[in-house]
Amino acid sequence: MTIPKQVDALQAKVAELKSSLEASRHETSEQIKARTAEAKAKAEAAHKAAHERAEQTADRARGQRQSFQADMSARMQELQARMDRKRDEHDVKAAERDAEAAEDDAADALDFASWAIDQAEVEVLYAADARAWANARAAASPGN
Repeated sequence: MTIPKQVDALQAKVAELKSSLEASRHETSEQIKARTAEAKAKAEAAHKAAHERAEQTADRARGQRQSFQADMSARMQELQARMDRKRDEHDVKAAERDAEAAEDDAADALDFASWAIDQAEVEVLYAADARAWANARAAASPGN
């Protein structure tokens, strides 16, 4: 998923969270608890997916490092032989690697933000449930 699409998905999650909060104000404790369970399951699934993507990124990085070390001496000899031409080529490759690494980091951060929003939804629903329970108890209190 591209970064702009991840940002769009994150915006949609925030809108869902707001809608969930508004809906919880008109629901019973049982309804809120059911939605809380759904939100927790969704957060767990998102956490698992983000963890798997992070593992894949780490594996890619380890493989790239090993590959880099294996051919470093050959590259150094080649760079010495054709310094000017290879410098430009190396700069382009390095810039590409840096861009890909930055995009991977951004994607990981967006995955974390998405997970955090899922967790926030769970906490918001817990808070709404606690408020609904408190309001119900206050309404049932003999003093009211």
